[in-house]
Amino acid sequence: MRRFALGIVASLVATMAAYGQVASQNPHLRAEALLAANPNMPHDPGTVLVRFDPRLTVQSRAAARAVAAVQVVESYWLVPGLELVEVNVPVPQAIARFRATPGVMYAEPNYVLHTTTTPNDPHFGLLWGMNNTGQSVNGVTGTANADINAPEAWGSFTGDPNFVIADIDTGLNMTHPDIAANVWTNPGEIAGNGVDDDGNGYIDDTRGWNFVSGNNNPTDDNGHGTHTSGTIGAVGNNGVGVTGVNWTCKLVPLKFLNAQGSGYLSNAVLAVQYCTGKRIKVSNNSYGGGGYTQSMFDAINAAKTVGHVFVASAGNSALNNDSSPSYPASYNLDNIIAVAATDSRDMRASFSNYGATSVDIGAPGVNILSTYGTGYAYLDGTSMAGPYVAGVVALVYGNNPTWTYSQVRTQVLSTARPVSSLAGITVTGGVVNALAALGGSGADTAPSVTISSPSNGATFVTGTSVTFTGSSTDVQDGNLSAGMGWTSSLQGQIGTGATFARSDLVVGTHTITASSTDSGSLTGTASLSITVSSGVTVPNAPTNAVGSSPAAGQASVTWTDNSNNETSFEIQRQTRVGATWTNTVTAGTVGASVTTFTENIAPGRYRYRVRATNSVGSSAWSGYTGNIRVN
Repeated sequence: MRRFALGIVASLVATMAAYGQVASQNPHLRAEALLAANPNMPHDPGTVLVRFDPRLTVQSRAAARAVAAVQVVESYWLVPGLELVEVNVPVPQAIARFRATPGVMYAEPNYVLHTTTTPNDPHFGLLWGMNNTGQSVNGVTGTANADINAPEAWGSFTGDPNFVIADIDTGLNMTHPDIAANVWTNPGEIAGNGVDDDGNGYIDDTRGWNFVSGNNNPTDDNGHGTHTSGTIGAVGNNGVGVTGVNWTCKLVPLKFLNAQGSGYLSNAVLAVQYCTGKRIKVSNNSYGGGGYTQSMFDAINAAKTVGHVFVASAGNSALNNDSSPSYPASYNLDNIIAVAATDSRDMRASFSNYGATSVDIGAPGVNILSTYGTGYAYLDGTSMAGPYVAGVVALVYGNNPTWTYSQVRTQVLSTARPVSSLAGITVTGGVVNALAALGGSGADTAPSVTISSPSNGATFVTGTSVTFTGSSTDVQDGNLSAGMGWTSSLQGQIGTGATFARSDLVVGTHTITASSTDSGSLTGTASLSITVSSGVTVPNAPTNAVGSSPAAGQASVTWTDNSNNETSFEIQRQTRVGATWTNTVTAGTVGASVTTFTENIAPGRYRYRVRATNSVGSSAWSGYTGNIRVN
């Protein structure tokens, strides 16, 4: 159960034959039937993910689809312009057509992804990853303290019973006695009424969603999802079985992997979209395959808008992800945490991928006991390691509900417990540490800095008094607000402390940074941008432009000045040729407060209009004068 990389298609002929047998079905049903028959195929031969420029008109997008002879199967609001389309030509040919079509940002196969599996709770003594005393587990003797320091962390926090965690996997046995109490119930949905009450596109999704079958029953028919969910959030201290990192939480099963542990990229994107729509802040993603895809990158990136942290297993091929990327763990996004697997002796698991710049942290992934089916089972894999990290992320988020995803991620990574086997081959060189992540280990963490005023993007007129207010808190040192330092990108240091005011900010756009340093010399910062303007505005447009010919060979225009801040007026002239006004030119300019303009000109018919200008810009034009006949 340590599969991670996609298998090679055993028989293309057999795959295409199966495709032909189900081609007349609903596209989703056809794809799932084909996947069940050919679990090792690299991608769906009948669909393609394509992203159109969101600025394209409906007509232009339809024309682009026509080039590749496709019909839309799914649209994704999370990534504007992204669609899953059904094609009736070979996928490479369809992609080539799309990529050559103006208005198409990218097109890529619908890859097949796979699972990565190769208190008083009676089985707690077997959970070496939570608490390693050097005990023998499944025939292997461990090393004391080669764990995530879970009991020590639980002394201060065991989880928020209302914090929602998504497990994007094979589903969940929601009636398992060690999990049932922690399964999420959608507060926006009324069960069984056949109505999409919360308006998220899914009817009666009271306990998550099954993207494989397209229904509201995400029951696990594989076992993998129940196992990963148990590590995240099996009920703790209930006298039953095992415990999760979070004793209490709300688990959302989002099933996109089928009974064989395989699923489509398109459905993984839908699962991330579901998380974003429900503002779910943490997901566990114990799967991989298919190579780099822009659609998944875009979806995970867009999920940052709700503060989403995407925890991904690094892969089970014993490869260096720096040189051989493994997705989705290897997407270069700051809301992803990529997780390697370690064993009960703090060694990197022999199968685990690694990467000095691409794999963030390690976690227990060998001989991991967790919920499985209606009972319990041991599994190995980075699939088992990811849930430990997802669980710790949820603990930190639940304990610090106002934190940003970046603060949570930084806290989890910066407090890793160093181990020699991961030094130099992962970003942190350590194993996730629940105790330190919650601030209880004595391991120093940087202060958390916030700026409450002014607001980001605010604009002020020069000379205005601008009040700056912020705060700094540190797990080890408490309130450090009084010692905060403030700088401007245009003026350098501008103040200190929790609040101060300045009325001498120079004109321009300032990047304001507040910083705070703790007793361990660790610094936390927060930044925003404000603009200081000169206070000059665009002048009002002149009105009542009236033309005349005061003498032979002369044309004149007068107007009403409606502003007091112009520096000049620009006069524009048109010539009448037959029935058409043409030859638009600038006839001249006059200074501020002047309301008339006269020029010598050849006989003919003319009309004029006027606008006011200053250093900021120009007003709208006045209306044209009437027809002026010059003799």
